[in-house]
Amino acid sequence: MIRRSVCVLLLALAFVSCSSAPNQLDEDQAPRSRYSGQAGESPVGVIPEGIVRDTQRDKDVLFSVEYPTRPGSYPLIIFSHGFGSTRQTYVAMSSHWASQGYVVIKPAHSDSGKLQQANVENAWREQTPNDWRNRTRDISAIIDGLDRIEESYPELKGKIDHAKIGVGGHSYGAFTAMLLGGARTFGVEPGGVTYADPRVKALVLMSPQGPSETFGLTDASFKEIRIPVLFMTGTEDRGREESETPEWRRKAFELSPDGDKWLVVLEGARHASFTGRMDPSIQGSPAVEQPMLGDPNNTRIPRNTDPRQPGRESVAGLRIRGAFAQIKAISLAFFDAYLRNHAEGRTTLEGAGTRGGVELVKK
Repeated sequence: MIRRSVCVLLLALAFVSCSSAPNQLDEDQAPRSRYSGQAGESPVGVIPEGIVRDTQRDKDVLFSVEYPTRPGSYPLIIFSHGFGSTRQTYVAMSSHWASQGYVVIKPAHSDSGKLQQANVENAWREQTPNDWRNRTRDISAIIDGLDRIEESYPELKGKIDHAKIGVGGHSYGAFTAMLLGGARTFGVEPGGVTYADPRVKALVLMSPQGPSETFGLTDASFKEIRIPVLFMTGTEDRGREESETPEWRRKAFELSPDGDKWLVVLEGARHASFTGRMDPSIQGSPAVEQPMLGDPNNTRIPRNTDPRQPGRESVAGLRIRGAFAQIKAISLAFFDAYLRNHAEGRTTLEGAGTRGGVELVKK
């Protein structure tokens, strides 16, 4: 039996006094600072490790949860981690959403932690359509098991609005989310394979994939993505292969059908920017943090400080934090618009292109 403990995150950013804040976010009016990238007003509870049984595969799905501790029923975001990464890597993002009034569940896929293994490239090449299906099934199994999850973890009882479910993902996790939203893969079955789950109402895809034989994606793969989607990438968002350029990532948006599709391109953002961590390939910055490793407290990773000015953050670090603040703010606005039907969220989303260093395209 997996041992479970619950704690409350002590968020570093200043909060408004809890005694003066409402018990639940007003659906019609958002706090003025809601889309600044700063943490929200709700304290965040954490279930570090939970489990739900997927009877369809006879498999246990591990997950972690961050949730608002204040009373109320909140929309659910299920977030899929990148290949070989872990759910802990994205705690800065998930805790932010939770502080703003969302329950966030992050499953541990079967490739979790493989980035730390010596044969990570071999592990990546060995991924097959069966792995794609298992990743999507991990998320559908969580949706299937929401009642059981609430029974097993009473602190979640009544907190999850089962009718308002969004899915987010980064990199391989974006691919996973995209499949759940209706994207088809080709090369295995005639007419393509669908993994769509109609219970998913909105997607946030960070560093998504364009057409690629590696992923079984063709130009036709994106035609059935008909739910609202926010596609996010950066001008320096490159992948493992030379062909995986920022322009390639835009293709997912361009090939999707019109209607509630949004593309955000962040100036200077790299692949690791969506984790809030530094990319070790940045030139001229001797103090960088490696992206997407499992342990955010790994003492072998140098802190992002400027050695010429001890105690001060490097210029590269400030840029990464700035980009990450934009990512948090815009993704929150999107989920507010489509899971909460929040007018302020839609207005903020529509105005995202006026933010410095942000390109916005919608269709």
